[in-house]
Amino acid sequence: MGTNNLEADKTEETAAEFQGSGKSTGFENVKNIIADKLHSVAEGLGEKGADQDGESGRAKYGKQASEWIDHSAEYVRKFDYKQADASIREYVKQSPGRSLFIAGAVGLIIGAILRRR
Repeated sequence: MGTNNLEADKTEETAAEFQGSGKSTGFENVKNIIADKLHSVAEGLGEKGADQDGESGRAKYGKQASEWIDHSAEYVRKFDYKQADASIREYVKQSPGRSLFIAGAVGLIIGAILRRR
């Protein structure tokens, strides 16, 4: 439990550093906080996998999951939302019918999920 408090303190320090710099936006802050959390989860999984027998199935899966989560953290850190927004807008211009169909399908799925709760 002490580890979680330490991680929360690190996250708050990281957020404070980004706010103090004046160079990043709120979205950048959130991106970096999420990436830091994912990275710490990956480190935790890697440590647990190292503590176990290196040949066990759980250790192998833990190491693989740790690597995937670490790659996800780097993807989140490098994600450019402006470029993604531009590419989505271009896709919608190129095929508005398909875009409406996809939006409707996603709306139906979300509605079905929320209705079951």
